[in-house]
Amino acid sequence: MGIALRPIKDRFGAEIVGIDPGLDVDDATFRAVEDAWYGHNILLFRGVKMTPEQHIAFTRRLGPLHIMTPPQYNLPGHPEIFVVANVEEMGKPVGMRRVGLGWHTDGEDKKIPNAGSFLYALKVPPEGGDTMFADMYGAWEALPERIKRRVDGRRARFSRIAMHHVHYPYEPPLTDTQKAERPDVFHPIARTHPRTGRKALYIGRWACDIEGLPADEGRALIEELQDFAARPEFVYRHKWRVGDAVLWDNRCTLHCATGFDDTKYTRHMHRTTLEGEVPV
Repeated sequence: MGIALRPIKDRFGAEIVGIDPGLDVDDATFRAVEDAWYGHNILLFRGVKMTPEQHIAFTRRLGPLHIMTPPQYNLPGHPEIFVVANVEEMGKPVGMRRVGLGWHTDGEDKKIPNAGSFLYALKVPPEGGDTMFADMYGAWEALPERIKRRVDGRRARFSRIAMHHVHYPYEPPLTDTQKAERPDVFHPIARTHPRTGRKALYIGRWACDIEGLPADEGRALIEELQDFAARPEFVYRHKWRVGDAVLWDNRCTLHCATGFDDTKYTRHMHRTTLEGEVPV
C-alpha cells in the first residue's frame, strides 16, 4: 500500500500516512514524500520508530547535512543529530534546553541558512512544549501592497551578536572568537524558493533592521513584519506525541517553540538539519 497525504491546514502542512515507521522507503516513495514537502512546507510523520542511523539516512536523501556548532549538544557518535533536551546524565546536559523560543528559521543569522530541519520526539511533556509553524508563502501573498513595495528588493540585517543574549539567556555570552565567526549577515526580506520559485516572507527573531533605511524606521518595519507573519491565519500549532517527526522547510516556514514546566517534565528530541543555499 502506498502513502497518502492528510492535509493539516489547507495547503500548509500535511501528514504522511502509511509510511514505514523507520522511514526505510524505496525511491518512488521517497520522491512522493519530497514532492509533498515542497508542496506543503511541513510534513508530519506519526508513529515513527527511527534509530539515529535511520534518521540521518532519511534526511541525507534530501540533501547534505549540517553539523551544528558548538558540538557539545550533538549526539555522541552521531554528530549529524542535534539533541534538544532538558535532562542530564552524570551531571552533564544531554542536550540543549529551552531551544527555539521566538519565531525564527534555523540558521537565519548565517551567511548560508539551513534549508530544512527534521525533529523527532523521543519524550514529550504531558502539557506544553508545542511547536508553532507559520506559512511564509501565505504571509507574503497576504501582505498589503504598500508594504510589499517597501520591502521587495530590500535586505534585513540578521545579527547573532546583537541578539544572542536575548534568545539564549541560559547560554554563556559569545566569546570574541565566536563573534568573529558569526558576523552580521544580510538576507532578502522577500525570498524566492530555489525549487518552487515561489516568494516567501523571510523574517525571524534574528532580524534587527533593514539595509538602506534609518535604524529606527527599519526596526519598526521589522517588528511590523514579524507581527504580521505570526497572525493566526498563517499558523499551525503542533501538539507533540512520542514518535512524531516533523520535517519543515526553513526557506518558507517560521517556527516557534512554546514553553513547559521543565522543572517537572522532560522533553527529549533529536534533530537533523539540512545545509542550504544563499537566499535570493
